[in-house]
Amino acid sequence: MTEKINNAISKRDFLQTIGMIGGSAAVMTALSGFENSFASEMTAPPMLSTSGKGQKVIVLGAGLAGMVSALELSKKGYEVELLEARDFAGGRTSCSRKGTKVTQADGTIETCDFEHGQYLNHGAWRIPGQHHSTLHYCRTLGVPLEVMLNHSSQSYVYSDSIEGPLNNKRVRRIHMEADRKGHVAELLAKCASGGALDDILTPEDIEKLLTYLKSMGLINADTFEYQANAIRGYSTYKGAGENYGTLSEPYDLSELLNLNIQTRELTSDHPTCMFQAVGGMDALSFALRDALPRGTMKLNKEVTKISQTNDGVSINYKDTKSGRERTTKGDYLISTIPFAVVTEIENDFNQDIIDAMKTPAPSQVSKFGLQMKTRFWEVEDMIYGGVSSTSMAGTIAYPSADLHGNNGGVILASYLFGGLSTAFSKMNIDQKVEYALSTGENIHPGNYRQNFNGKAAGIIWEDEKYNKSGWSSWRGDSIKKLPTILKGENRVLFAGDCIAPRLSGWMAGAIEGAWITIAELDKRAGRA
Repeated sequence: MTEKINNAISKRDFLQTIGMIGGSAAVMTALSGFENSFASEMTAPPMLSTSGKGQKVIVLGAGLAGMVSALELSKKGYEVELLEARDFAGGRTSCSRKGTKVTQADGTIETCDFEHGQYLNHGAWRIPGQHHSTLHYCRTLGVPLEVMLNHSSQSYVYSDSIEGPLNNKRVRRIHMEADRKGHVAELLAKCASGGALDDILTPEDIEKLLTYLKSMGLINADTFEYQANAIRGYSTYKGAGENYGTLSEPYDLSELLNLNIQTRELTSDHPTCMFQAVGGMDALSFALRDALPRGTMKLNKEVTKISQTNDGVSINYKDTKSGRERTTKGDYLISTIPFAVVTEIENDFNQDIIDAMKTPAPSQVSKFGLQMKTRFWEVEDMIYGGVSSTSMAGTIAYPSADLHGNNGGVILASYLFGGLSTAFSKMNIDQKVEYALSTGENIHPGNYRQNFNGKAAGIIWEDEKYNKSGWSSWRGDSIKKLPTILKGENRVLFAGDCIAPRLSGWMAGAIEGAWITIAELDKRAGRA
């Protein structure tokens, strides 16, 4: 028996069983003494060993991956020409702020008119401490950071498509989380004390488990019943004198089992406290842009053809302002253009490369923000940063900047994926605003619509001509085709978060994808 308990596989089976019952919260309870985290192993750009002098590299796309590639190669002496189809640098690390123009699916152009210097991050909006590569450039380029509150226990979850009394009811996140953990702790304690775990745990381990479960402060130490507690909070808060407060009553387990959203716990790269660039995530884009040698970047240059030989590359591009077409040549090419876009550009890539780039699925993603006159979510609901989650509007995120400020703020009112994003794309601007208001009113009745100042802006990534998706998603066995892309062909290589499948959608994915690619290019240049 003891040998079985000490076997790592048996313990893993035990943890998997707990996970099936109570989710990751219960697993983390059982693993409370362990430290498990996933952090990027790349903390700085690769050391390039080849002198780049006399060699020209063409980089396509001035998102983070393109600018990082251009910056690091330029430092080593390579001549770099960076072509970008849009009239700004940064790609998905961009923002809606006063004056930003976004073209809608129907061709109309919406201009953002947010007041007070406020903004909405179009893409990247948070940096976990594990993403050392992103923090490297923030630090070395002088991009100031501030705390981004990713999780608020006072925010809400709301579903309109479940059975039971919690349907169409906003539920405080702390109530949901405490009740789920409490009910699981009760079940686990009763199983342990009743002998149900005797076949997989020693008596000593059962006693230790019971001690831990009782110390959580959620269950009765004698009966193991889950009960009202200070962790869940108060329906009337305690105060001075004889105001002892009234503990709030938990939801029944059967009710919570119907509440089918936000069942996943925070992950290691989505902790409560994260970071954001002061004034908007495009601050990092601006810093990279400004660090490039003068003349490196050329905006409004739409690539129309990619050609290659055994010893060089040729790029045809069109100036989107003048319509003039030109050709540029180089020794090497790094394409950071999203796969869904570059595969539609005329090229002479081999079929294996094209098939591999068409393997990851484009993601449908929308972000839409509403500017509010007051910070009612702080004053009325005690929500500071974090997100509320709904079955209709996806994620509603509250700004972490300017807490307790007097000028309101921009709420990420609709963060939509998949079919919800596609449906949102088909709406005109007035319909989008109404959709966001009506769903937000479920979370903040009487405050959401009343405090909206009439200013809204956002982006739908699947409708963006030069993106066509929020990011590329490698699923299942599709990852087997990644080595084909990493290898590239002849003098052509690829970079971006699309070659960092475990960091897809993150700024770190774009940066570290660039680092991998420039290291490979440098090796090839050294052998040439």
